[in-house]
Amino acid sequence: MSGDVNTVATVYGAILLGTCIGCGLTGVLFVQSVLYFKFYPSDIVYNKCLVLAVWALDMMHTILIITSVWECVIVNFDKPELMDLIPRALGLSVAVTAAVTFLVHCFFANRVRKLTKRWYYAAPLVVLAFMRLFAACVSTTEIIRLRHYSLFIKPFPSWIFTVGVTLSASVEFIITVVMVIFLGRSRTGFATMNHIINSLILYTLETGSFTCAVTIASLICWMVMRHNLIFLGMHFAIAKLYANSLLATLNTRKRLRADRSFSSQRGEADVYPASMNIHKSRQSQRILGPLSPTKATHLNVNVETTVVSVIDDPCDDYDMADIESKGCDTACGTEKDSKEFLP
Repeated sequence: MSGDVNTVATVYGAILLGTCIGCGLTGVLFVQSVLYFKFYPSDIVYNKCLVLAVWALDMMHTILIITSVWECVIVNFDKPELMDLIPRALGLSVAVTAAVTFLVHCFFANRVRKLTKRWYYAAPLVVLAFMRLFAACVSTTEIIRLRHYSLFIKPFPSWIFTVGVTLSASVEFIITVVMVIFLGRSRTGFATMNHIINSLILYTLETGSFTCAVTIASLICWMVMRHNLIFLGMHFAIAKLYANSLLATLNTRKRLRADRSFSSQRGEADVYPASMNIHKSRQSQRILGPLSPTKATHLNVNVETTVVSVIDDPCDDYDMADIESKGCDTACGTEKDSKEFLP
């Protein structure tokens, strides 16, 4: 690497910009973590430990990338011959990124298991996530051993890094597609249920597509522009995006339960699908029994009362995956099913 202006911009400028964006995302993650412990003080221990671990790893990652930029920009200032040198902290940040990605992928793989009710859908995702973690650890070892970009971009070490980033994007893409497909199949004729399922699909696309897109963009820059560090600037943001997607998923549970409560109070039309005629359909009378208007109104009141009473309960044993996996079973709108449905 030479010390001309263009090289400085695509090397130091890229990692400096990536570090600034990463620090901003760390601030967002901190706020989300505070909100999580404020709104879900009675959440299960597994989720609390996961949030703490992800937050700690993210802080470690932020310290490492700031240290890397400090060494490149300040310590090595006006030393163009050292532009090819890789700081040790930068190599360690690759492993920390993989650790955060692994934890988040395992969390979403568990959601896939609950949604599909089949462990063999989630097991390959965990295996691929572990392979990505292993590849990143090997890459970190090679970075620390070689200490020079010109050596790291050679075929042997570089293909390991390529495999790791490819696996990360692949796992995220598979998780998003599987969840969207199975959630789409869970739609019923009930307006309330469809509203919840559509919200889950939207959240899945929002949290999965953006992280996947940034990972793919980083991979493309690595493949076509290995002689600059634009790919690394994007790579700095990957760990933060995955961590924020996890916290966003956990923090949206209250909103979905509130939406469930609001939708259930819109009247009898939400309890029965629009396509079902209670008084004329033989099929509905055979399944539900003959219902008079008075009885239908009584059932609607029971559902609304249940929703209002459960909406403020703690989330000890429930999460969004419980909604996803139990959504179809609560379509009858009974009081017992409503308690099982709400997180």
